[in-house]
Amino acid sequence: MLADFGADVAVRDPHPLRGCGPFDSSGISIPAAVVLANKRSLKLDIDNKAWKQLVGSADIVVDDARPRSSDREWIDALLMDNKYVLHVVITAHGLTGARAEWPGNDLSASARTGWASVNGLQGRRPLKQSGYQASYQAGTLAFATVVSALIHRTHGGPGQLIDVALDDVSLMSFAPGILRSLYNGAPVKRRAHRDVTTGPVPVKDGHFALTITRPHFWQGAAKLLKLDDLANDERLQATASRNAHKDLFVERMQAAMAKWRKGDLFHSLSKIPVVAGPVFTMRELADNEHLNARGFFVDVEGVSYAGAPFLMSETPFSLLKQAPSPGADTKQLVDEWAKVSSAVSEVSSAAGADGPLTGYRGVVLTQAWSGSYATQLMALLGAEVIQVEARSRYDSWRGGGYAAPLAVGFADRPSAKNSWNCDCRFNSVNLNKQSVTLELDTDEGRSIFKRLVAKADFVAENFSPRVMGKLGLNYETLKTIKRDIIYCSISGYGHSGPWSPLPAIGGTIEPTSGMSGLLGYEDGVPLNSGQMYPDAVAGLFGFAGLALAIFHRERTGHGQRIDLSMQEANLSFVSDRWLEYEMTGAVPNPLGNRHAHFAPHGIFQTAGDDQWVAIAAETEIQWHTICTIAERPEWVGKFGDCAARKANEDALDREISEWTVTQDRDVLSERLSRAGVIAAPVLNGLEVAAESVFRERTAIAVTEHPEAGAWPQPAMPFHLSATPGRIRNAAPCKGAHSAEVLERLLRLNRAQYEALEAAGITGVTPPKGKVG
Repeated sequence: MLADFGADVAVRDPHPLRGCGPFDSSGISIPAAVVLANKRSLKLDIDNKAWKQLVGSADIVVDDARPRSSDREWIDALLMDNKYVLHVVITAHGLTGARAEWPGNDLSASARTGWASVNGLQGRRPLKQSGYQASYQAGTLAFATVVSALIHRTHGGPGQLIDVALDDVSLMSFAPGILRSLYNGAPVKRRAHRDVTTGPVPVKDGHFALTITRPHFWQGAAKLLKLDDLANDERLQATASRNAHKDLFVERMQAAMAKWRKGDLFHSLSKIPVVAGPVFTMRELADNEHLNARGFFVDVEGVSYAGAPFLMSETPFSLLKQAPSPGADTKQLVDEWAKVSSAVSEVSSAAGADGPLTGYRGVVLTQAWSGSYATQLMALLGAEVIQVEARSRYDSWRGGGYAAPLAVGFADRPSAKNSWNCDCRFNSVNLNKQSVTLELDTDEGRSIFKRLVAKADFVAENFSPRVMGKLGLNYETLKTIKRDIIYCSISGYGHSGPWSPLPAIGGTIEPTSGMSGLLGYEDGVPLNSGQMYPDAVAGLFGFAGLALAIFHRERTGHGQRIDLSMQEANLSFVSDRWLEYEMTGAVPNPLGNRHAHFAPHGIFQTAGDDQWVAIAAETEIQWHTICTIAERPEWVGKFGDCAARKANEDALDREISEWTVTQDRDVLSERLSRAGVIAAPVLNGLEVAAESVFRERTAIAVTEHPEAGAWPQPAMPFHLSATPGRIRNAAPCKGAHSAEVLERLLRLNRAQYEALEAAGITGVTPPKGKVG
């Protein structure tokens, strides 16, 4: 992403991904083709004077060396005298903690952070997230964090070390599942069945996901499918009651859906509107009218690449060239950088405990997950984030309404009085924020909002595209109030193109982005993830876009608009599978827990009920170590090298399973890890919350909520040496900061505030007529 947004990025070859499949017909590594595009390549010995000069003059250095490795030693030695550099280290487990020296990958991250425990079906093995999801998350978070550090450096801040772990960022994206497990006193589990209530089901030409969680969605879908008796059945209106009566509707609804083609069903439902999503293959995405209308795919020297994960009005994404051949740019880079010196003559050593974004303010209308996650990450790095909520309505992530009951975990907590302040979802993605209530459908509410925007650096929202325009609060209006305002809009399909008006949520973006078609068992049937992962992806990119826009404004004085399509953002996270289709013509299918190149690479049952361990070998040394620990020397000859293991993977997995099922999960996982093998226990939400290394790294921290009380929850997915950021407060109670913020920023006195409260425009209690 640094290269795609204008940085001159050079990679030192040989790069390990160049030997990682799948490969195209000419032997080019497809994963390498994705991540090395737009970069330059150099091959220099680490003792070469030119190499030392290149590193010594760099603004940013990125590596993935573990703490006591030989690479770590020489990299740190080279950077010792560069007080200006932002040094980003991305590893599996981070640079600190008991696991810092252990190997890891996307498989182990899915297992250890809870994701695998909810992906897949009960009675079958847990599933990792498809492809390289943990790696993509870590890379995106690292990009946004280093841009935030660059912002701090523009004000004379120092260079610093940025420590990002695949585990920590995967954990952060699973935060709602962890807090839900804690609040309910039981871990979230994999779905019991594959049916219309849980994800994609068969239709005439593929699979289709339908959202029926709200009464009008249920009624609209049932009537379209000519199931009028079900549409009006009182037992099927509320989600809880509907789930208790699946026998009444699941088979009939799925039989009716099976008669439709997915495109026809999608557009018919969208007109009602009912939120829905067809499962698209990569071949179907290539011909998708909406993606092509928005110009998402980019022709790079005759090959179609996935394009921008978000569109910026002033800071264009630019993908211009394919991955370079190893060492192709060495001489040019040496000649160019020999003339480069640090652009900063004076660097302060001052650190900022609250984070590099301290001093920036956002007034945000984010709700549910994607926008809230983006702005929480801003807040964790020091930004002041004022969450504006309607008093008369509630964020869907504040629960089931003003009369909703409290979760069972609050039975012994007298401070927990209002369910809307004690919802696991809202409280998991709104750390460090302030809450102000305003009725934006009133003239006075809109006037106050505009006055707040005049005091802000950025605005963020994740409504459908029509909402802000209807309120008279879109970017075009707000930039007349604050010329350099930054405006981030996250929506299902973006603000242009034929699908722009269509409704969407994470559970339907997963199918339409191609993700569902890649998550599943080896039988090829698509699945949705165990919780709405696409929102977390969009949130990461929202954070990246906001940080990039602030950095741009610091250099130019210009604000801008960020148009983030969740479909495009999530397709970016499976861009390697897109390029696999583009370069080979083969349509990618789910791999289960397997890897396209390495074996073994899977999740295996251990002793005990629903106990599993993830094991992978990416080197021959790791494979031989597995054989030794398993006391199966015959495996070395029987399964041979990596190619032979891939060719006989079914038999290999069976024999490993026969061994692991006799072993204790945690003992085996730790033994393998300490011996240098990639391994991790599959932990559920409760186990993750209690995990000591996550707490040691503050990836999990205990927060004290005014009503919900003290709970451990995912907290800090990044670690910056000079501007670390910190937890300032738990997620806010609804409207808790209304009086304070309006007085501090707008100079409203108490009488003026009370008049607004009496008029129902602001306040902390439910409006009249609502049950508390």
